[in-house]
Amino acid sequence: MEETEKTKLEEMLTCPVCRDIFKDPRQLPCGHSMCMGCLENMMDHSLDTPFPCPVCREYFGQIIRIQKSYALASIAEDFKVNKRRKQDELTKSVYCDFCPEKKTLAFKTCLKCEVLLCKEHAKDHLELPVFTGHPLVRPLSDLLERRCPQHDDEVLRYYCNTSRRYICNVCALESKRDNLATEASNVLRRQLTEYMDQHFKILTKQIKESNESVKKLQEDLQREKHKVNPSLNSVTVVLLCLWFIVLYYAYNYSVENQTLTDALDKQQHSMHHIYSTIAELLVDHPMKSHIPPEREDRGCLMLDRGTASPFLGVSADLQTVERVKTKLDYPNSNSRFDKAPQVLSAQCFSTGTHSWMVEAEGYWDIAVSYKSIQRKSKFSSAFGNNVESWSLTHNGKGKLSAYHNKRKTVLSGTLHSGRIAVIVNFKNGSITFGAVESTFTRLHAFKAKLTQPVCLGLGLYHVNPPSRASIVKAL
Repeated sequence: MEETEKTKLEEMLTCPVCRDIFKDPRQLPCGHSMCMGCLENMMDHSLDTPFPCPVCREYFGQIIRIQKSYALASIAEDFKVNKRRKQDELTKSVYCDFCPEKKTLAFKTCLKCEVLLCKEHAKDHLELPVFTGHPLVRPLSDLLERRCPQHDDEVLRYYCNTSRRYICNVCALESKRDNLATEASNVLRRQLTEYMDQHFKILTKQIKESNESVKKLQEDLQREKHKVNPSLNSVTVVLLCLWFIVLYYAYNYSVENQTLTDALDKQQHSMHHIYSTIAELLVDHPMKSHIPPEREDRGCLMLDRGTASPFLGVSADLQTVERVKTKLDYPNSNSRFDKAPQVLSAQCFSTGTHSWMVEAEGYWDIAVSYKSIQRKSKFSSAFGNNVESWSLTHNGKGKLSAYHNKRKTVLSGTLHSGRIAVIVNFKNGSITFGAVESTFTRLHAFKAKLTQPVCLGLGLYHVNPPSRASIVKAL
């Protein structure tokens, strides 16, 4: 009950503009308050328009009367002092997670690892490059309370102005997906409405012209009523035809209206399904191939985003990968390369002969790898440093080397082509790499007894000059 009251009090003492505890609060004529600094900033951006209250949206014009809320300022200041005192007390009782046998006061909290660190254990986070991107803040006693109540594995990172609460990455992704689906639905609804309005105007015009024609024929009928019956019968036939035309257009409009409504509902359902599928793919599920094994490499070979290192950016069509400088926020999974900047293809093969062509530049590895290759080590996961992979490496200056099981073979000559062909023959037990120019030039061949499904692997190591690779086609 006490925590609930404190939460309500903190919300009452929060400025609606900066979302922080009031600093020098000023009261508007409508009764709502805000910080003096926030008020000045809003007035600076409202020189040519009436000034609105950010809470009730009441307009006050160019000149408004404000007064300082002394009681509110005093309450806000006392609240901040008490909150700071409580945080200091909690901080003093927070201990290092790596010193279980003795209670050592925590020095920092790592938001990435979600652990408390003393000065001794915080040295690695401050000095080693591998911990770059791990934010360190003052010791937090409520670290477990910062987890998302809907997604237990995620930490609350962002503040949502709409719901006025903190949300995690997955919540933000779901909110963005819903907003995109709603926006697409609104665009489709607006386009269909405009289309229906246009056809309704055309139909109205046609009905009006038909009514005018009927009226004119009725007038002609009155003038010709004393003439012979054959003439009267002809006029009657014409009138009936016109009425059938009117009924035909009215029926068509009704059917078309229903068809457009059904199409709109179908489009909305389809958009929601598409965005839901995209979100699931990005958060949880790596792309998998559904092509029969004997024909998988005859179509479009794609990269598996679920295996991509956080230092590799994969294109939307899953055909191109590029080395990036800043670590990307990919979801954690057992299939992802964490340390080695590598990625595998989504399709793997266990029989037959398969050929792929890759266009690459910079410092790269093009490899054939078992799907069972290790993913969580920097060195033993690298292509060619284990028994599960065979690779061709280019150092960015034209020099080539072949690797398998930590054995390096320096290849003579310089590479002049950016296109490399990879040929895997299960029957002969061979893996061949070659350069593709006007003709095919064999660079190196491995003899291997292939006992597991193999995938195409790509590794990129330098940002400058840029390293990137694209799957051109499966031959």
